[in-house]
Amino acid sequence: QPLNLSTSQPFSSFVTVMTGCDNCCSYCIVPKVRGHEWCRPPTEIVAEVKCLAERGVKEVCLLGQSVLRYRGPDGYTFPMLLRELQEIEGLKRIRFTSAHPKGCTDELLAVYRECPKVCRHLHLPVQSGSDRILKEMGRRYTRAEYLAAVRKLHDFDPEFSVTTDVIVGYPGETEEDFEATRTLMDEAGFDNAFVFKYSPRPGTRSAALPDDVPTEEKERRDQVLLADQERRGQLRNERLVGSVREVMVEGPSKRNADRWSGRDSGNRIVVWERGTGNGERVGDLVKVRITDAHPQILLGEVV
Repeated sequence: QPLNLSTSQPFSSFVTVMTGCDNCCSYCIVPKVRGHEWCRPPTEIVAEVKCLAERGVKEVCLLGQSVLRYRGPDGYTFPMLLRELQEIEGLKRIRFTSAHPKGCTDELLAVYRECPKVCRHLHLPVQSGSDRILKEMGRRYTRAEYLAAVRKLHDFDPEFSVTTDVIVGYPGETEEDFEATRTLMDEAGFDNAFVFKYSPRPGTRSAALPDDVPTEEKERRDQVLLADQERRGQLRNERLVGSVREVMVEGPSKRNADRWSGRDSGNRIVVWERGTGNGERVGDLVKVRITDAHPQILLGEVV
């Protein structure tokens, strides 16, 4: 199979490591349109990433619908793949998405501890904080199991960045179910959250259920969770003021071309004045001291 050497940016590239999904969540069409999980051979993935690094790519993001379920031959696991990629010369960062709480194992934490190229950020979709709704969705974990996975990450590193996806207005979601989601999100302390208003997808199990949460109520719940996350994101980011972050330069800020923009290991957006460093270029790793915080971005200065 030919290597996929397309890049999203000159310094960064997506690399698909598996396709399909066997989780069969009630609202998701992926298993029907992409089939069962299929994992690329690890030798093929490592060869692709080596080629990308030789072309100047500094960062790769490994893609899979539930990437922590990746398996190779003879018991080869996703953490083993991360360890191999860690050794590739020229590669500076390794990201991956998306994850499942059952994949937050001690083996994965050991990789975070021992492999500095693996970024300390995990996108961990929760979808609901209600055990009843989670069961209806077919998510295969409980509220307590999900929170235990997040707690494990934050016990390892309090600054570890956890982001999530949430669905509001799933069929039958009551106000009590919604409040369970709000309290879970506060307890988890997410760095960012992407909130989606439920809409039925033809061919999914949930499409056969009554879409009984009114549109206006879905919108209200969406706005409540977004406002909660603005508050939560502000508090999380304020704790980083005064710290020094290693940031990969992505290019000029979208809002102000006189500023550079990039991301730290936790996938947080960091912005600083251009011309205050040593002539940094796109793809460089620079040290930035954080001087101010907003819910979605950090401001700083090169040190």
